[in-house]
Amino acid sequence: MNKKLKFILIYSAVIVTGILLDQFTKILMEDILANGTKINVLGSWLTFHWTINYGASFGMMYGQNWLFFAITVAGLPFFGYMLWRARTRSLFSKLGFAFAISGTIGNAIDRAFLGTGFFNGGVRDFISVQGFAIFNVADSFLVVGVIMAVLGLVFFDYDAVTKPQIEDKNEENGNDN
Repeated sequence: MNKKLKFILIYSAVIVTGILLDQFTKILMEDILANGTKINVLGSWLTFHWTINYGASFGMMYGQNWLFFAITVAGLPFFGYMLWRARTRSLFSKLGFAFAISGTIGNAIDRAFLGTGFFNGGVRDFISVQGFAIFNVADSFLVVGVIMAVLGLVFFDYDAVTKPQIEDKNEENGNDN
């Protein structure tokens, strides 16, 4: 099988799996929690309870759906481009970009189809960390994906930002490693 085709199939499967996991958990948790039920997972520190978020993280920019649409329209091609460019880089970077894409699409599905018009809705959230935020699986994929991609670019890729410094030190010491 051609390397490019294999890459496309593998990372498409990662992205689709992330989207399906996000949508499945939202549907499941909405069914369980929509009546006001609260489930303590780790005492009161980590709980599951249902809410619809019409803003960004921590409810910021409430109701600015046009902005979230613009970010999604800009973000998806950017993440897709970065994933394609990362195909020769570390697994860490590739998974990071694929996770970011699945998280972006998972929340875009909610915003596009749950409101009163196209891209006029909120995002279904149910994971609550006391004193921090309430979020969903897509948010987790997006945040973890961006962190992984950045760490890959800085530390793990063959041309990572930190690697030339390490190679320069080896050359100064007379090492060819």
